[in-house]
Amino acid sequence: MSQAAAIAVLDSDPLRRNSVARLFYDYGRHVEPYESFDELRAFWPHVGIVLLHDDDDALRAMFELMLDQGCWVPVIVYSTDPEPSRIVDVVLMGAMDYLKWPTNIMDLIRRLGLLSARRKTFAELRRKASRSQRLVDTLSRREREVLFGLVKGASNKTIALDLDISPRTIEIYRANMMDKLGVNHL
Repeated sequence: MSQAAAIAVLDSDPLRRNSVARLFYDYGRHVEPYESFDELRAFWPHVGIVLLHDDDDALRAMFELMLDQGCWVPVIVYSTDPEPSRIVDVVLMGAMDYLKWPTNIMDLIRRLGLLSARRKTFAELRRKASRSQRLVDTLSRREREVLFGLVKGASNKTIALDLDISPRTIEIYRANMMDKLGVNHL
């Protein structure tokens, strides 16, 4: 990660947010502290990373914000006393890392260095996921049902039985769905 890359810190607690920002400031890194998603949205960072305090559904809201902005940045979640199962859940949801706070600056900088190599891959995967989600969102309810049946490996006849429609209708939905998704084969 470049030294010039801005670090956005999103935390509703002012004392904790300031302590995180101070750690970076003391190390000579640029930090942009934000109290809320509305504030972050108004001053959206197009470079760097986001350090996000693990509040309720914060990570999901962060990904929705990135989708709205069309710009993907790595997200590192932190908490004062994380449960191991929560750390796993957050990383599986798409966070680049999970930190126990407080931490010392050398450990933090080392972790940021490790993440910099993964940043491009992460951004590309998120762009692809965003594009795929938008394509799937263009499908009708029935086309999505057919798609999910096909993804599960079901035949047209099995999907037709499950949806209580004819196999020929499944073929029509399938053709329309594939046209909307811009694909030639499953």
